[in-house]
Amino acid sequence: MKYLIFAISALGACTPMAPLPEPAGPCAVTEAMRARYIGVKFRMTMREEVRRDANARIARILRPNDAATMDFRADRLDILLDDGGQVEGLRCG
Repeated sequence: MKYLIFAISALGACTPMAPLPEPAGPCAVTEAMRARYIGVKFRMTMREEVRRDANARIARILRPNDAATMDFRADRLDILLDDGGQVEGLRCG
């Protein structure tokens, strides 16, 4: 009987957490974010983490000589990479 109670209580501890709310903007890049990401080799797995840190709804990756629209979007984060694939800058818009 005590094993059954233990098993039931252990299963109750494994309930999934509610998902984090989706960022809606406006985007905000802090000095702490710059210190954390600039100079780091970019991996696509980082995209969501950086986007959430900036509270941006959209993140786009821009490499040297990439074409990009010039429209301003307060909910968009630009992740700027250098030729070697390292994060060179972060900006909103």
